[in-house]
Amino acid sequence: MATHAATKPELALVTGLYRTTNAIVRELDQRLGRDHGVTFIQAVTLLAVDSFDRPQPHLVADYLSQQSQTVTGVLDRLERAGHITRRRDLNDRRAVRLELTESGAELVRGVKSTLQRHVNDVVAGVDEATRQRLSTDLETLEHSVRAASAR
Repeated sequence: MATHAATKPELALVTGLYRTTNAIVRELDQRLGRDHGVTFIQAVTLLAVDSFDRPQPHLVADYLSQQSQTVTGVLDRLERAGHITRRRDLNDRRAVRLELTESGAELVRGVKSTLQRHVNDVVAGVDEATRQRLSTDLETLEHSVRAASAR
């Protein structure tokens, strides 16, 4: 019985993180859809492609902590919309590299601006010390999640 009681706060923490994250993503989906015609996952995928030099799709999936098939579907939609291209790696013909097109690069600039405004809105009511503590705590939680996945 004591074990059950001890897990309630942890379960409340995880469900609270889930609800908060979903609320943020829903708001971002609405803003990004309205302002740029993309979803949040499409936007962060574009940002990930922009963050690396011609990344392979699996690197983007790993970076976003998403399954490869999820990212493949997102990349398919972004490619059909003309925002990215897939090119064979000249050194390894089996490998595919991702590149932003001109419209993709322009979209990344707009998405960054929209995301920055939204983040500013979200954290406006949180003092700097709490922001820093939250950032540190989330990093600690991420390490714990990765360690649990390795077990």
